[in-house]
Amino acid sequence: MEDASIMEDASTMEDASTMKNASSREDVSSMEDTLSSEDASSVEDASITENASTMRLLEYQIPVYHLPDYLTNCKIYNPLSDVNITVDGLVLQVLYGSETGTAQDVAEQIWKSAQRKQRQSTVSSVDEYDMRNLSSRQLIVFVVATTGQGDPPANMKTFWKRLLGKSLRTDLLENLNYGILGLDHFQEVRLITIELPYKIKYNPGDVIYVRPKNSIEQVRRFFNILYGHNIQLFPNTMVEVKKKEIKVPLALQCRLPLKEIVEQYWDLNFKPRRSTMHTLSLISEDKLEKEKLYEFASPCGQEELYNYINRPRRNILEVLVDFPHTTSKLNIRLLFEIMSPIRPRPYSIASSSKATPDKIQILVAVVDYKTRLLEPRFGLCSKWLKNLKINDKVTFRIQKGTFRFEDNKPIIMIGPGTGVAPFRSFLLEEEEKKKDLKECILFFGCRKKDKDYHCREDFERLAEKTNLKVFCAFSRDQDYKIYVQHIIREQRELCWQFLQNDGSIYLAGSSKNMPNAVRDEFVDLVKEIGKMTEEQAEEFIKDLEKKSRYQIETWG
Repeated sequence: MEDASIMEDASTMEDASTMKNASSREDVSSMEDTLSSEDASSVEDASITENASTMRLLEYQIPVYHLPDYLTNCKIYNPLSDVNITVDGLVLQVLYGSETGTAQDVAEQIWKSAQRKQRQSTVSSVDEYDMRNLSSRQLIVFVVATTGQGDPPANMKTFWKRLLGKSLRTDLLENLNYGILGLDHFQEVRLITIELPYKIKYNPGDVIYVRPKNSIEQVRRFFNILYGHNIQLFPNTMVEVKKKEIKVPLALQCRLPLKEIVEQYWDLNFKPRRSTMHTLSLISEDKLEKEKLYEFASPCGQEELYNYINRPRRNILEVLVDFPHTTSKLNIRLLFEIMSPIRPRPYSIASSSKATPDKIQILVAVVDYKTRLLEPRFGLCSKWLKNLKINDKVTFRIQKGTFRFEDNKPIIMIGPGTGVAPFRSFLLEEEEKKKDLKECILFFGCRKKDKDYHCREDFERLAEKTNLKVFCAFSRDQDYKIYVQHIIREQRELCWQFLQNDGSIYLAGSSKNMPNAVRDEFVDLVKEIGKMTEEQAEEFIKDLEKKSRYQIETWG
């Protein structure tokens, strides 16, 4: 690359290791990195206000598990010899099913406790365990946390499928000693209020794109990596990108200190791709590192690359640390080639411009989880939003969403979790218009009523004062699981009545299993209440979709 040049290198080595937080620039809105010049006019600066509310902070702390007394008769391993001393012959096998790493962490704590007590034990994911080894000579402890709507995590799906299979030997589980530890996990969700510099008109269903920044810790780590590899680039190194053969983002059309580019433009949390590994392989002069990078960049090495990057969610900074000799060859031009820009994150607006014309509210699920790597993983934007202080600046733009609400017809809304955001916006807008909401149904779902019923006060007020029909599925408040599709089934007569009166269905939320489960439920109720065949019911729903009477907005 020849589109970047270094200007006025005026910093010292000490700057890299003692870097302070960058002060906010007044013209930060000019840093819109991924928007075209036409989009730039819609980018606004706003501040977090004093009434920025925290939506029921739900913190989950992993308890410290100690090996219970009933495991003290397990097989004992004598570290001073290769002889296994048995008490009753049981070998402790700790198996975990984990999507975000919580169950894995608990399982490893149990295993470590067993090791400290010198009990012979192993720990692995459920799918890594060979079911043919099941025997009465083992004690198996399953540590499992479900994902989505009670679904098995990815690393135990195969085991679960085989366990339910008809070909399973009938005597396979006879005399098996086992224990099950089921974990419940609540995600932290915040209702964040952004105070606008002036009144901005937006409609229910619109989306706000927020451009986050890297954390102080991540920026400091980046410069520490450069410092540790004797790369002469520092926080106040001035950089100017010249527009030659590439399209230069608005963010870089001026001379900027490198620290500002690192903090506001390069995504330090991004997961390197095959092309990144290819670039690094070209500059590497270390034989072992070059061979490994070349393997990651080759077609036959994609499974290895997936296991190295995607499974543990390894980011670019961790890759640079893993390949120190190659990293030492980096310069400013190569950094621009391998780094990925921060992309604005979309959030459904949860407020009404009629009710609060000088504010925008968003429901933010804070992404924070563990993998096999030592440090927890996090979502760049959700973590940044979580850590904002009052009067901090936020750069954003507003874009039309996919929903098109018709407020003169019956409406069925399904929004579990943060999927309820666009429906809150619509309902608050209707409330401001003094509308009677008797022809509006809201199906909401979460785990526990008292812990993660988002915007509960709003919906209870609307139900009482505007006749909104609210039906909730609290999946963990009873011994059996209840999800939104089950509540729809209970209200199938009412749903059919709304559909017969030219009503529409709106669904928002996770794209995993919920959308299909809800759609199947509507097919079933149309078949049952409408007295149709399976084929006719399917065509009925397809017709709703074609006429935009069944609209969905989902995310991964």
